[in-house]
Amino acid sequence: MNSDKKSGIIFALLLGIISYVLNISLINNGIFTPGAATIAFLLGILATLRRDDLIPGGKWCVKSLMPIIIIFLGFGLNLKLLIEPEIGILGISTVISTVVLSFSICYILGRLFKLEIGTIISLGAGGAICGNSAVVAVAPSLKMKEENVAMVLAVINTLCLMTFLLIPIIAIYIGMSEVDAGIWAGSVIHAVPQTIAAGEAMGSEAMVISTAVKLSRVSLLVLIVPLCAYIGNKINPEESIENNKVKIPYFIPGFLCSAILSTWFLPEAMVDFLVNFGKYLLLPMMASVGFFITVDSIKASAGPVFTTGLIATISMVVVSFTLIQLF
Repeated sequence: MNSDKKSGIIFALLLGIISYVLNISLINNGIFTPGAATIAFLLGILATLRRDDLIPGGKWCVKSLMPIIIIFLGFGLNLKLLIEPEIGILGISTVISTVVLSFSICYILGRLFKLEIGTIISLGAGGAICGNSAVVAVAPSLKMKEENVAMVLAVINTLCLMTFLLIPIIAIYIGMSEVDAGIWAGSVIHAVPQTIAAGEAMGSEAMVISTAVKLSRVSLLVLIVPLCAYIGNKINPEESIENNKVKIPYFIPGFLCSAILSTWFLPEAMVDFLVNFGKYLLLPMMASVGFFITVDSIKASAGPVFTTGLIATISMVVVSFTLIQLF
């Protein structure tokens, strides 16, 4: 292993540790935090401003850690949440509507802006399913370049912050009930921690409902990840066919098995341990992805990617709010 690769790996690990400590410190002092993964991603971006030898190690981290992290993500999925009574018909309808809307708008605008199909789908998944985790989960199957993954993550984190801050303020200002506010937050906000925090700001009942609705969106990864593997095979058929057989990445069945095991077989303590371990692995990987954000990449695609994500997010906010008010 050459020195540049080693330095990049060590630096990613160091940034992962720093982001974890910083996130805990912010929480303990009652200060807003976007989450350890987002902090790691931002630190990775800042690191490239001072160092230009991190890319080789960053590529190794992304390639090696991402498939493993995807499997561990599966342990965080409770498939029973898809039929959770707290969600109800309104919650399920709102979730389905916002998910379909996010993917549809991202696809239409992405084709208009001539974005790569992997970028389009990962952007839709990040908004519709669960932010960083969804982007990380679908990127390998879609054969995405590290630069494109980094750009999508930057946009998703920005939009997540916007919805996290605005949804509770608007809901409280207009006097929404905790049930309606919880459904709204759970069906729109991109990341799980921010959804829980937003629900808590609106009341204890809102927190429970927003969490249940949000996790029902997360559970859709069970469908989205294999679908992206299929699409990835179609995008790159020359890389996917070997001896006339479709190549299925090992993390796809691993992800599905993890979800099944955590839902019906493994004890809660073990599931918690596996989920937390996956979160720890995610931090250096997110820092590594941040290494690929450059001024040139921002100039090249930030406008179209951000515009697509922003319009999709605004549409989700408006449509989900309208459904809640109508029903």
